[in-house]
Amino acid sequence: MTEQDHYTVMDLTPAASDAEIKRRYRALMREVHPDANMRDPDATRKAARVNRAFETLGNPEKRRAYDVTLRARAAVATGVRARGQRAADGTYGSWVVEPGWEDVVAAQVPPKRPAHVHYPPPTIQPEEIEVDVADLRAGARVRRTITVTNTCDCTLRGDVSTSEPWLWGPIGTFEVPPGGSVTFDVEVVARKVQFPGLSRALFVTKGWAGVVPVKITGYEPKRQRPSYTTDMPYVRQRRQKWAKYR
Repeated sequence: MTEQDHYTVMDLTPAASDAEIKRRYRALMREVHPDANMRDPDATRKAARVNRAFETLGNPEKRRAYDVTLRARAAVATGVRARGQRAADGTYGSWVVEPGWEDVVAAQVPPKRPAHVHYPPPTIQPEEIEVDVADLRAGARVRRTITVTNTCDCTLRGDVSTSEPWLWGPIGTFEVPPGGSVTFDVEVVARKVQFPGLSRALFVTKGWAGVVPVKITGYEPKRQRPSYTTDMPYVRQRRQKWAKYR
């Protein structure tokens, strides 16, 4: 149900003064009051409409809010009529009959907004983390700190994660304000390290990605014992020696 226009109900303009609104209200109520129109079945409804209109227009605060609502509705209606007028004028229909209408329509499409480029790009310190095996033998966990600095004039938002289960660190989202920095603590868990001991901390945002490699150093793989064959000199001599005792 559409809302009634209070000014139309009271036969007034939005420029009417408060005194004019009161005078008009009294005059209308004398005309439409149910006691004065007992034979009119719509008298009660008409009086209710006038009372509702005066309740809004007779209150200065409610009237100001109502006037703002009316102006907003008028602006919306003007925009709708303008779009309808363009369609009625055949602006869009005229493009179709032109040769190469696809190019004509494409020319009316606004250009795509270029993707934001972080400049200068964010920085990460340190660029690489190395943890010696001796440190892992001395303690169950070895902690290091990573600092991400946003040198761009935008807010840096993204995700952070680690690639291996033995590298414990932040997992989730992060946000760095323009010109700000944020630090992350990562820990290498000695009992979970799997060699060759290579992992990384990943920082992924829209338009930028950063990686901090984490490497375990000082590790020497065990040497495998050589496999002996029967044609080797050492094995052949031992076989000849034990053959004497058989």
